[in-house]
Amino acid sequence: MKNNKLFCLVISIFGLLVTSGWADDWPHYLGPNFDLQPSLKEFTAKSGSKVWDAKVKTGMCSLTIADGLLYTMGNSGTKKDEDKNKARDFVYCLDAKTGKEKWTFDYPCLLEPRLHPGGPSSTPTIHEGKVYTLSKFGHIFCLEAKTGEKVWEASAEQYKPDAAWWGFPGSPTVVGDVVIYNVGDRGLALNKDTGQVVWKSEKNVVGYSTVKPLPAAVFNRPAAAVFTNRDFFVLDPATGQSVATYTKTWKEKSNCNAITPYIHKGHIYLVHSAHGMSRLSLDGDTFKQDWLSEDAKYPNEWFAFNTHVIYRDNIYFLTKDRRPGGTGLNCVDAETGQRKWFNEKYDFGNLLRVGDKMIMLSETGELIWGELGEAAFRETHRQKILDGLCWSKPVLLGELLYARSAEGTVVCLKLE
Repeated sequence: MKNNKLFCLVISIFGLLVTSGWADDWPHYLGPNFDLQPSLKEFTAKSGSKVWDAKVKTGMCSLTIADGLLYTMGNSGTKKDEDKNKARDFVYCLDAKTGKEKWTFDYPCLLEPRLHPGGPSSTPTIHEGKVYTLSKFGHIFCLEAKTGEKVWEASAEQYKPDAAWWGFPGSPTVVGDVVIYNVGDRGLALNKDTGQVVWKSEKNVVGYSTVKPLPAAVFNRPAAAVFTNRDFFVLDPATGQSVATYTKTWKEKSNCNAITPYIHKGHIYLVHSAHGMSRLSLDGDTFKQDWLSEDAKYPNEWFAFNTHVIYRDNIYFLTKDRRPGGTGLNCVDAETGQRKWFNEKYDFGNLLRVGDKMIMLSETGELIWGELGEAAFRETHRQKILDGLCWSKPVLLGELLYARSAEGTVVCLKLE
């Protein structure tokens, strides 16, 4: 219990420190606090109006913004392309205020439309003037953020699993001198300045979530959480050695553990696509599972990749299933994992929270927001902002909301 209290206190302090440093940016997929939550403390908007839109290539990734520049990725291929030299991945840099293209960088890569339109799923990471990217097939690049000039490149292609998969969607995570990718059974770390291998995995295990850095004070040393389809690790970013151990209790691997582990009141929450949600507590240097809840299970494990939000010990998330009664907004008790209610009114999509307000971007391109009460959601606004499939996470910076469709439309809205 003492460790959990310390863990909770350190996480709170860590959030304040990160927010103060990145208040005007969203430099990586996990957002300014590494928790997919905007740094805003209050949300008072009544409506949204389009500032600009832009067209990029097909992609499933989200957006990052730093120093007034927006980054995303896309692919020029078609479903009929079998030669990777005919299809290319593009890294885009747009002016975040106007949507005008600043530069692009491209390389040969297949579209790979497996149960979705295809294209890159990993979101670019911005760190100290550099852009770090990962393709669906393991192309790794470091680019100059302002010009797109290549600094170095590497490859994780040798870690491609033999069975059917959805590529490498986890976004790069920079911790100290290394950039870590959820590649292989324990991750892959490269020197952020040179691209040289610092440590690597031994086996080709699928990992779909993004590596999450933990504050050093939790273990009196740096640590990063890596969640694959088989295991959960807390590792030293510099060496790849274990910092804390976890004895798993689920019997079979999941198919698509794509939600990055998140933290609430000193506990870590893991979303297993095939088993539900588990809560972990820290006891010394060991994580133990408090519970594994099927009430927080996705009815169709293929769709366990959207974002969750927590408000007053209630966890909210959207699910999707082909069967009746599986698609909608869920509310689960963060203390017990038991479902409080389910609302079929809402489509699958992604969530953001600011204070007592929750914002949704549905997969059909509807922007929805409303008020969170005691285990309740009251919708106050809804508008169509995008056509096509919208599985990518939206980004909220101040009064500006950014979103994109898989087909390649990027939109910026002013919320007021």
